[in-house]
Amino acid sequence: MNSSHHIISAAPDPRDLPMAPGQSLMVPSDRVDLSGSVAFFRRRSGLIAMVTAAALAIGGAITWYTPTTYTADAMVSLQAVTEDRSNATGGAGRQAGPAPDSAYVDTQVEIIKSRDLAQRVATALGALDGLNPTERAETITRFQSNVSAIRSGESYALKIVFDADSGQAAAKAANMYAQQFTQLEMQASQESNRETTRLVAPRLEELRRQAHADTERLQRYRIANGLLSTSGASLTEQEISSYNQEVTRARAETAESQARLSTALQQLQSGSSGEDVGEALGSSVIGSLRARETLVGGEVANLSARYGPNHPQLVRAQGELAEVRRNIQSEIGRIISSLQARRDVAQQRLASLSSSLGAARGDLARNNAAMVGLDELERAAQSSQALYESYLNSYRQLVAQDGTQRPNARVLSLAEVPLLPSSPNVPLNMALALVIGLGAGLAAAYVAEALFRGLTTADEVEQGLGHRYLGSIPLLASVSRKARREVPAITQEPRSAFAESFRSLRTSIEQAVYGPTQVIAVTSALPKEGKTTVSSCLAQTLAVSGLPTILVDCDLRGRGVSRLLRLSPEHPGLIEVLEGRVSLAEALVTGESGLCVLPIRPSDSDPENLLTGEIFARLVQELRACFDHVVLDLPPVLPIAAGRTIAGLADATVLVVRWRKTMSGAARSALGMLPRDTVNVVGVTINRMDMRRRRLFGHGDPAYFYREYKGYYA
Repeated sequence: MNSSHHIISAAPDPRDLPMAPGQSLMVPSDRVDLSGSVAFFRRRSGLIAMVTAAALAIGGAITWYTPTTYTADAMVSLQAVTEDRSNATGGAGRQAGPAPDSAYVDTQVEIIKSRDLAQRVATALGALDGLNPTERAETITRFQSNVSAIRSGESYALKIVFDADSGQAAAKAANMYAQQFTQLEMQASQESNRETTRLVAPRLEELRRQAHADTERLQRYRIANGLLSTSGASLTEQEISSYNQEVTRARAETAESQARLSTALQQLQSGSSGEDVGEALGSSVIGSLRARETLVGGEVANLSARYGPNHPQLVRAQGELAEVRRNIQSEIGRIISSLQARRDVAQQRLASLSSSLGAARGDLARNNAAMVGLDELERAAQSSQALYESYLNSYRQLVAQDGTQRPNARVLSLAEVPLLPSSPNVPLNMALALVIGLGAGLAAAYVAEALFRGLTTADEVEQGLGHRYLGSIPLLASVSRKARREVPAITQEPRSAFAESFRSLRTSIEQAVYGPTQVIAVTSALPKEGKTTVSSCLAQTLAVSGLPTILVDCDLRGRGVSRLLRLSPEHPGLIEVLEGRVSLAEALVTGESGLCVLPIRPSDSDPENLLTGEIFARLVQELRACFDHVVLDLPPVLPIAAGRTIAGLADATVLVVRWRKTMSGAARSALGMLPRDTVNVVGVTINRMDMRRRRLFGHGDPAYFYREYKGYYA
């Protein structure tokens, strides 16, 4: 368990953990401590930086390979229009109407993005000239995909945005879109009117001919059936009416003539001389004759009084009076004849008129039968005429409306040529890449920290494993610039932090054991954790202090000590001593510092029973008698069982874990396989700790303060 575990999950209560010998109970205070978080970010800064750099590189690559796009926008304003049919020309016009609603605005947005408008714009810009149908379709599709319309808040202003590979092309296309959009409905209305006019014209001519034909058919029917009319009634009806009037007058005249004649005849029959006949009374001739009769009668009377009856003058006068009276009677007879003739004429006229009236009434009956067909023809003629007049009025309105339409939108502002591309937006892309990279880096750091189970600090050893922390062995390169090999560094740089760490390890081991610590076993959970280096350097430290010390390589398969000290594989060693083929003195290798090494020689046989048997135990007792300190380099605990048996022969056993490499589970398993009643595991030491990075993992370890005390090793 590493220190970051305290950030991700709750730390266990120290009172619930087993305590190593000498360990005190430390209860954390309530003070907020951010050092763990700061340490987490510092130690994972490399991973965060790497992920962030990768995100920036990806963002840069995307930005580099993204085609350059320029964006231009033009602003148009929508305005509602309604039909106005009350203009002076009698045609349909357009006038301002109520404000458009949201649905209308959304419809206009879709019109701007439509394929029809894209085709109009591409045609107006000449982008379709010389292209085949496939290329034309692709060009129109490109125009349609590069345009968008954005409503400005809740207003009725639309921003037409167009993307192109150059600023001039983007501005030109955006402006053309604005112009075509503002004229689209007006042009559509004009085209619709013209198309309607073109379709109505032949229909109108057809209806005109039909109305004319129906009217002509009606007139012919009237003429053929005597249904001519001048005042709304047929001629027969007018003729009958006239005949009726004439017959009435003729009857009156006939009656009058008969009455006059009858009166005159009655007067004459009653003995009248005709002087009192009405017609005679009104005659001027009779009047003049009466005047002459009176004059001549007077003259006769005078002459009769003067002369005798035979007087010539009297006779002449009497003859003249008789002549006058004969003339009067002749005139009265003529008047009576005239009355008779007038009566006869009146009677004949009445009979003629009555005959004509009867004939006219017969014609009227026939006309009434023909009126059924006349009504049908009249309705057909009226219907044809009404339909013709309706089409004629519509045609006149369409003709009058052509050219009077007004656009439904106007351009508020034209697009300007953009100076900088809208895509790729380098600052924005890199900022997003940085943010994404930092987020991904933090996530990766948290995941890596959560999944990491390597041992890092003393707290993780003592709290996680429940054993004493004996100290840390620094990575040689992190504390020394000159030394390249660990074992020689003990003698070459005795005052270095590396050499001091082994002196500290020796002290920790001595303090952890109640009694002598003559035999010290060094082991690890798994291979390649540095146990051989630790055992060799610890033995070298003990030897340098002037105490007889021997280092025994007990790792039959690994031969770590023999390899580390570069001993000859042909030199006899531990197995040969146990087998009795060589003496202990012959097998020992003594170094310049006085350290004796008992190597192990490669063998094809399986002599592990020698290491775990009584022979090896007697050898250890013999080494106790010859040396003050015996350091045993044991094989790893988990893969090799012999190490657990050999560890039971030591006064103190040290488990070596590699810094941030050995998993806590592996170390815990190894410690579990070393029973407390037979193996004295005095503690755990952390090997190959990078002192340059140690401060990144919290302050729960003495090595955290290396910077403060490293001056002592100068």
